[in-house]
Amino acid sequence: MTRASLASDTPKWVKELARQYYAGRTAVFILYGNVHDLVWYDKKAYPARDFYMSVLFRRRELVLAYNPAIGLLYRDSATKDDFTRFCAPKAPPDPTPSELFPVVHNYFLRRLAEGRRLAFIIEHTELIIPNSHLSWTAHSTSERKALLYFLQWAQSPEFLRGDITILLLTESLSELHQKLVSNPHMSAIRIPYPEAETRQAFIQEHMKPPPSAPAPDPQKGLMFRLPPSLSSPLATNLPHITTEQLTVALGGLTLVQIDKLLAEVAKSDTPWTEGQLLERKKQLVEAHAAGLIEFMSTHLTLDAVAGHHAAKAYLRSIAAALKAGHTAVIPMGFLITGPVGTGKTFLMRCFAGEIGMPMVQLKNFRSKWHGETEANLEKILALLEALAPIAVFVDEADTQLGTRESSSDHGVSARVFGRLANFMSDPRHRGRILWFLATARPDLLPVDLKRQGRAEEHIPLFPPTTPEEKKEVVRALAQRLNMGALKLPTSQKFWNDLPPFTGAEWEAILTRARFHAIAEGRSTPEWKDVQAVLADFIPPSYPEQMEYMTYLAVLECTRRSLLPPMYQQLSRTEVLERIAALGKRLR
Repeated sequence: MTRASLASDTPKWVKELARQYYAGRTAVFILYGNVHDLVWYDKKAYPARDFYMSVLFRRRELVLAYNPAIGLLYRDSATKDDFTRFCAPKAPPDPTPSELFPVVHNYFLRRLAEGRRLAFIIEHTELIIPNSHLSWTAHSTSERKALLYFLQWAQSPEFLRGDITILLLTESLSELHQKLVSNPHMSAIRIPYPEAETRQAFIQEHMKPPPSAPAPDPQKGLMFRLPPSLSSPLATNLPHITTEQLTVALGGLTLVQIDKLLAEVAKSDTPWTEGQLLERKKQLVEAHAAGLIEFMSTHLTLDAVAGHHAAKAYLRSIAAALKAGHTAVIPMGFLITGPVGTGKTFLMRCFAGEIGMPMVQLKNFRSKWHGETEANLEKILALLEALAPIAVFVDEADTQLGTRESSSDHGVSARVFGRLANFMSDPRHRGRILWFLATARPDLLPVDLKRQGRAEEHIPLFPPTTPEEKKEVVRALAQRLNMGALKLPTSQKFWNDLPPFTGAEWEAILTRARFHAIAEGRSTPEWKDVQAVLADFIPPSYPEQMEYMTYLAVLECTRRSLLPPMYQQLSRTEVLERIAALGKRLR
C-alpha cells in the first residue's frame, strides 16, 4: 500500500504504519489493541486477516501469515506454490514456531536477494513468546528461539534494505516478552476501538435498504427485479433512533460487536427501544471485558440517599455542569471517604442514576500469572477511552490500586500504579473519564493518587449525628425495607441519646426488627420491635476504629462546606493529634 493510494477513510493506525514504513528504520511492527476486529476501509468492512493480507499488502508479491492454532497461511496459490517449492524438503510437517522460523528466514533472504516484495503476519504473538519472569530459564527453548528470530528480523541489514514488512499481532503489549517490546528496532502501533466516524459509516451501511430482488413476471414467465425497499429492517426496528444517536450509543463496541448487535435488532420481531439497545450494549461490553468492569445500572437517584446533604448538593452540581457541557471545570477525579457503613458505595450507585453518563465499577483486575495484571489494566484503560464519556468507580481503592513502593511482586504493583496514575491525570480525559475512589482508609492510599489533577476533590461521609439526620436515615431505610409507615418517636432526647449508628448499622437494626415481628406472628413491624432490638444491639464495629476513620475523613476533606459543623472549626493540628492518639491505642 502506497501513501498515495490510501482511501479517505483509512484508519489512523494504517497511516502511521505507512509513515514509519517509508521512514525505512524498521521492518518489524507490533500491532496491539483491537487487532482482531473488522477493519473499515474504502467504505467496506474487512475481516482483520483479510485486510492485512489482501488490502494492506495488496502490492506485495508474496504474503504469508502464521497462526499458532492453524499454522502457516498463504494469501494466494502463487505464494503457496512458491513457498512450498522452496521449503517443502526443509520444513517438517506441522512445524512449531522454532522449527518453522529458520525455514521462513532462509526463504525471506533468498527472495529479498531476488528483489521480491514480501509480508509476513504473525497472529497471537503473545502465545509464541509470552511475557514471564525476566529470567531466561522461565522460557522454553522454543520460545527463546522464536524471540531471537524476531529480534534478528528487526535489525537485519538484509531486511532493512529489502522490501519486507513483518507484523506481530497481539491484544496487549503487556502479554509479550519485554525484550521484544523494549527493543529499539521494533515499532509498536496501537489499533484503537473504532472512532465515531468509523462507527457512523459502518452503521449507515447497515441502514441501507436491501437491494432489489428478482421475481417472476406472471404474464411472461420471466424474471424481473422488484423495486428496493424504502427502508431496511434495521431502520424499521429502530424507529425513534437516528444514525447519529446510534453512533454515540454504540461507542465502546468493536465493529464485530456492533455488527452482531445490529443483526439482532434487524431480525427482531418487534422494534427496539433505546433502553433495550443500551442494555444489550452493556452485556456485550461486560462479556468482552471478562469480568474486569461492571456497569452500575440503577433506577435510583440521589433522592434515595438519606442524609449527606452537603455531599449530595455538591455531586448534583457536578452532574449539572456535565449535562451543560462545562467539562473544562470538572475535577479529574474524586475521593469518597468515611467510616465503614456510611454508604459510600450506595451513594455512588445512586449518583450513577443522575450523572448523565454511564458509570462502571472497576473489578479486581489483579492476577497471579505474570504479565496478566498489566494486560488486564491495559484492556480496561483502552475500553474506558472507547466508552468515554464515562465515570469509573473503584471500591476499596486502597487495596486495589497498589503503590509505587510495592516490591514483593516483582514490581507489578508499581508498574500498575504508574500506568494508572498517568492515565488518571491525562488532561484529555477531563470531563470525559471521571474517577471516583472510595475507601475508609484514605491514609493507605498513595498521595500521588489523591493530589490535584487526579482524585483532587475529597468528599467525606459521616454517620448521622443530629436527631433530624437519624430520623431521616431510619425513615428512608424503613421505606426501602418495605416496613410500612413506621411511627418514629418524637422525643428529641431519645434521638440525642442514641449512638451515631451508621446507615449499615441502622439497616441491620431494622432487619432484626422485622425478624422480631415475624417471630411474634406479626407481618408488619412496629417501633416496639425496633426498641427491643436497640436494647439488645451490640454493634460489630469498634468505636475507636470508627472514630479513627472519621478523623481521617475530616483530615482528607478538601472543602470545609462538606464537613458537619462539629468538625468545621477544628484545626489541622487538632485533627492530626487526635489521629495520632487513636492510632497509638489501636496498635
